[in-house]
Amino acid sequence: MIVNPNSLATLQAEWNGAVRMRDRVRHLVISTFAFDAKKSPAFGDLLYNLPFLLAFDVLKQVLLQAKEDGQFTSSQPQLSDLIDGAKNSLQWIDWQCLREAVKRRNEVTHDGKLLGDVQCLQDIADIEAQLVVWGIIPAV
Repeated sequence: MIVNPNSLATLQAEWNGAVRMRDRVRHLVISTFAFDAKKSPAFGDLLYNLPFLLAFDVLKQVLLQAKEDGQFTSSQPQLSDLIDGAKNSLQWIDWQCLREAVKRRNEVTHDGKLLGDVQCLQDIADIEAQLVVWGIIPAV
């Protein structure tokens, strides 16, 4: 999908950063849970929102690059506009699922809402699966 090898390498590196953060958060939450079960769930919810936002940033960058490469058009650079503009032009596993996830992301970024760990991890996994289909990252 992304033809520029430098852009692809940058996107892959940024995705790897999001995955490393997710894994570090998981380790921190598990180790914290072992010491204080009452604080861990809320602590985990808070922390998982960080790799969640990084994952969406990578998705946005991929869509911006695809737009720049002429694969679709969008009048605005916001993620919701990009995903809407790419709906019929790119191959999607489940466009509606990711569109709903973008709405949740907007609640986090614009309204300061914190999502639970399960939702964050599911949305990250959905983005990861989409990036695999597009050939941005290799299948795990």
